[in-house]
Amino acid sequence: MTTIPARLLNALPEKVARLRRRHHQLGVQIDEELQRPMPCSVALQRLKRQRLKLKDQITFYSKLVGSPDRKVMPVAAHS
Repeated sequence: MTTIPARLLNALPEKVARLRRRHHQLGVQIDEELQRPMPCSVALQRLKRQRLKLKDQITFYSKLVGSPDRKVMPVAAHS
């Protein structure tokens, strides 16, 4: 079981949304590179690697957000 502080859990949907936007941007960059007369294979490899890492992060954080067996740790009140 994963214990996640409530304030972090509440921030995860926005984090996933940012990761998805960046994932999409990388896809656009890959498409643009492929449209060039002589695409740079090194640039494509780098972009695709970054995009794959983002996909893994999106999957990881999405599971945390939607996991029914997670335990939420309440936020301590500050005096």
